[in-house]
Amino acid sequence: MEDGDYRNWAELPAELTSSILIRLGVVEILENAQKVCRSWRRVCKDPSMWRKIVIDNDGDRESFKYDLESMCRHAIDRSEGGLVEIDIGYFGTDELLDYIADSSSNLRSLRLVRCHQITDKGVAEAVVKLPLLEDLEVSYCSFSGECVTVVGQSCPYLKTLKLNRRPRVEFVINMRDHNAIAIAESMPELRHLQLLGNALTNTGLNAILDSCPHLEHLDLRQCYNINLLEDLMKQCVERIKDLRCPNDSIADCSFEPSFLDIDSDDGFPYMYGGYDIMGGYDIMSSYDMMGGYDIMGGYDIMGGYDSESASSSSSSTSTSVFSLVKDEEVRNWAELPPELTSSILVRLGTIDILENAQKVCKSWRRVCKDPSMWRKIDMDNLGDLGAMGYDLEIMCRHAVDRSQGGLVEIDVWYFGTDELLNYIADRSSNLRTLRLIMCYPIADEGFIEAVVKLPLIEYLELSHCSLSGESLKVVGQSCPNLKTLKLNSEPDPKFNDDEFNNEDALAIAESMPELRHLQLFGNILTNVGLNAILDGCPHLEHLDLRKCSNVDFTGELEKRCVERIKDLKRPNDSTAGHPYGRITVDVRYDASDYYW
Repeated sequence: MEDGDYRNWAELPAELTSSILIRLGVVEILENAQKVCRSWRRVCKDPSMWRKIVIDNDGDRESFKYDLESMCRHAIDRSEGGLVEIDIGYFGTDELLDYIADSSSNLRSLRLVRCHQITDKGVAEAVVKLPLLEDLEVSYCSFSGECVTVVGQSCPYLKTLKLNRRPRVEFVINMRDHNAIAIAESMPELRHLQLLGNALTNTGLNAILDSCPHLEHLDLRQCYNINLLEDLMKQCVERIKDLRCPNDSIADCSFEPSFLDIDSDDGFPYMYGGYDIMGGYDIMSSYDMMGGYDIMGGYDIMGGYDSESASSSSSSTSTSVFSLVKDEEVRNWAELPPELTSSILVRLGTIDILENAQKVCKSWRRVCKDPSMWRKIDMDNLGDLGAMGYDLEIMCRHAVDRSQGGLVEIDVWYFGTDELLNYIADRSSNLRTLRLIMCYPIADEGFIEAVVKLPLIEYLELSHCSLSGESLKVVGQSCPNLKTLKLNSEPDPKFNDDEFNNEDALAIAESMPELRHLQLFGNILTNVGLNAILDGCPHLEHLDLRKCSNVDFTGELEKRCVERIKDLKRPNDSTAGHPYGRITVDVRYDASDYYW
């Protein structure tokens, strides 16, 4: 493409456009992406773009220049009944929830966080219309036991419930177990239950354990009325595969700690009735004669959302999408602001960027060359290297060069050599995260030569790679900030030699005292190696021993692990949902499934 040439928006294939835009949030799509051109607007109006609706915001409603509830309704309308997942935070009313339920009978996942305008009655009236619901979160909202019961009776497929609130010990005694008893009486099929900050006592917990026989994941952090000792603790440990105790750390919790300390009933200050955060709901809406949705001029007849006109109805100069993009006009790629382009493209993988996105036009190519686009390099692929029309190692080197020393995270899958690893290390001294998965050509010598150049590494994964305990010792000696190590392999119980079996474990114990997270899926270590790790890694909080069939996890060793480790996966724990659950060397992993 010559310097003077421009490609019009319509030349980008609809499938690629959809693949890019679906990674944006609802606000970004309605406020920015769909205004770019008519072809993008067509993609944004496709119902398949709206199977999941996430209206993410930070709760600072006063700074918003548009109405989130009206925007949410518009997104629901676009789904045309195909909505299966919706997340709402800091806004929403009973009327909105009822609108969702009436329009989305196939909804599987509903998440309401700090929606203080939504009442028990509103939730109860909505859930009876959502019989297919499998995943429900109602956190930091007013939600009573009676409403929990209605949920259980109306949603027989419910598998996950998150009912979080600000921790409170001083609570009306006869109300402490209200939610817990309702859960026990109406939700026998639950698998996952999160009750962070709930006021329940041992009575409520026992009721849940008695009546929810399939429960596998239970989060009781900051449930300070529970006395989790002796028989109750033993029952939980035996029954629950993933148990979070009341005093466990909330560092990995999705809710900001600051909100947990605010002096309000549910963790966020609010006003009933007035709803002064947004200045009230007096927005006048109507359907105009052209069939477009008009909220004080916000949604024009072309289906675009114009925040300027939505926030200032008196302004006669507000510009609609219709006036910006006329049928006969073709806008060139350079008109898309670089910040928006970068926000979109950074969500793609390295291969997609180099093979597709940067070839669209000169302005996109400029964005794709910016070093800030290459702080993370993800070379995920299907492993069928022979069928690819390009060289992944050359492509990886090119991406590393573009980072200009700013690379902090890199994932290499199914390929890689000693030379490539050293190329990365020589140019990325600030690297914090390194994942090597099924990179069999990388040997101890090349790995050791590279890792000594990466002193800032905090997260290292070496899964299904041919590296020895000697390499691990060098990692420990060279990377003092290492907090997470994943060393996963194909289980092989045939070995029965303490020295050989525990080579990895002893190297970890001797050289990595600062470890917090350790995953040894399928490792051949024995009790000797596990005890050494417990001795040598005093800060260890997360330990995954699934498929470690040589560990005899009984008696004192089990007790020691339970007392020491906050998040413990035992050798025989389920591997469902885990990328290494199918134990074959040719397994196809999904990286998003196993990040801590």
